[in-house]
Formats: sequence, C-alpha cells, structure tokens
Amino acid sequence: MTVLSEALPVDKLGFGIYYGPKMLSAKYAEGKWGPLELKNTGEISIHPGAKTLHYAQEIFEGLKAYLQKDGSLAMFRPEANIARMTRSAEMLSMPPFPEAKFLEGLKSIIEASKDFATEAPGALYLRPTMICTTPSLGVAPGTEYLFYILLCPVGGYFGSAHVEKPVEVSVLATDEYVRAVRGGIGSAKTGGNYAASLRAIQHAKKHGFNNVLFLDAINQKSLEELGGMNLFIVQNGELQTPTLTDSILAGVTRDSILKLANSMGIKAVERTITIDELLEGIENSKVEEVFACGTAAVVSAITELGWKEKRFKVGNGESGPITQTLFQELTNIHYGKKKAPFPEWMLKV
Repeated sequence: MTVLSEALPVDKLGFGIYYGPKMLSAKYAEGKWGPLELKNTGEISIHPGAKTLHYAQEIFEGLKAYLQKDGSLAMFRPEANIARMTRSAEMLSMPPFPEAKFLEGLKSIIEASKDFATEAPGALYLRPTMICTTPSLGVAPGTEYLFYILLCPVGGYFGSAHVEKPVEVSVLATDEYVRAVRGGIGSAKTGGNYAASLRAIQHAKKHGFNNVLFLDAINQKSLEELGGMNLFIVQNGELQTPTLTDSILAGVTRDSILKLANSMGIKAVERTITIDELLEGIENSKVEEVFACGTAAVVSAITELGWKEKRFKVGNGESGPITQTLFQELTNIHYGKKKAPFPEWMLKV
C-alpha cells in the first residue's frame, strides 16, 4: 500500500494505486455503531476466523469528488451511493451504517485530503467498505462489523483519461462465464460479484480485449453488464440499456445517464436486449454505438465486440456522437463547468 505524502500529477496516478494519508473507521458491536473516527491510513487487524474471510460478508461503494472551477471540491450524487450501500447491507444481512453520519464522514475525509485533489481528468475516489469481523465459523450473520472509508487520488481507469473524449475499449461477450444468477445477490455491491468476474476478465484480456460482457445466467441470451460497468447501446438513434434485474447492479452513473439523456431530449429506454439482436444490429448498422459506464471509468466507448471466434467493429470503430455528447455533458457537470439538470447531483464539501 502506497500512502501519499504529497500530490502527484494526474498522469502518474492510475486507478486505486495510491492512497490519501487519512481514512475513517467505525465499529459495530452490541447492536450499535460507535463513532466515526479520522485516523492515519494504515493496516487493520481482524481475527483469522472473521466471517468476512470465510463467508464473504462484505460490501462496498465507490464515488468521486471533483475539483471545481472555483477551487472547491464537490461529490457527485453521494446520497445515491449511500442509499445503495444501505440496500447492499440489507441483502448481506449486515447493519446499515447511519446515512446522515455516512455523509458527514465523506465530507470530513475529503476536507482532510483536499491537498491531494487534481484537475481534470483526475478526482478523489472514495471507497466506503463494511466487513464482518465476528470470529465465528458458524454459517450465520455476524454481530460485529467494521465500517471504513478509504480515499484514493485517481486518474484514468483504463490507464489513460481525457476530458475531450471517452476512452475506447474492446469487449468480449461470453456465454462461458456468468457473473450472477436470478435470486442471488447480483444487485448488491459486494466483493463476491466482482470475484466472479475476475476469471472472465482474465480470459478476455488473454484474447486481446479490455473487458467482458456477461449474459443472463439462465438462458445465456440477454445482455446484463460488464465486469464492473453497466451497458448502453444506441440503436436507430435511441439510447437503450438492459432492464435492471436482481443480477444487475443498479449503477449510479447508469441512472444519471438515463436522466441526463431525457433532460437533453435524447430518447432513452430500458428493455431486454439479446446478444443476437446486438450482433445483428452491429452488422446491419442499426446499432450505431455501444458504451459502458461506471463511477471509475465514467463513460467508455466500446468500439469492438468479440463473440465466439469473431470480432465486430461497432459503427466506424470510434466513439459515436451520442456517447461523446453524454460523456462531455457528464464530465462538464462533474468539474463544475456546467450546472447539473438536477441541483442535488453535485454536493460541495
């Protein structure tokens, strides 16, 4: 773990490599949460029998604070991340952390780390996490928990980032691996869902792709999400994204793009989209653009899609106009260059 003592240029940061010098933590015991304390970033100590290590009783979130034109810092939609972490806690049978205290904690760690903020395309990435520390090997929810918030100054998720246009990536669609299944915890932001994607992403990279696109686990036909990002397509000028199910994470960026598109007069719908329909649409040019979105990478244009042994170029092989427009609009909102259509989206610290 590399803890920074001074700010680095944004092109040296990467993603999740460097940590700010301060973190927050609070403990849960005897049915209640203790105070949230600011301390130096460092190692934590848990019993080797802690349930988080054996039964994956763990959840987390990811959100960003951006440097504004006036030199202040503002978080993008923190209440949405806090609400989602509460839902994840309920799904993993964990005690939700009090939401008002959660928000104040985010503000305090950003304030303590403001000297590490960088200009666009950099940001301060916040990683709230909760783990079960109960040292018991019985298969049952624990009674003791640790909540903490880490802060990372970050640059680009895929190794590079720009403010002018989204990163362009290639993605391999797979019916060999699945991320989550109906009736499970696929809609929770928990480490187990990401662990399920690691082998598939490794397979995709081995074949020259940046990421993987999962299909539904039951029929292996409907598009779901990437390994950590939601999916959008542009078909006949219309923005479309897979309907949320209990095996798809309800991304904050996904929701923001849907709302942003509607405010800009871009028709946006949620519906079931099959892999056959996507491939046919790419081949006959009805599907003009495909992109992925998430807090870490914001918007990434998918310019090549792999399926079985074939590769399909999307559109002209570059970021399309709607992808570009939504990326630029969202980025301008993040950095305070443009007012959000919903004032509550940007919360100044």
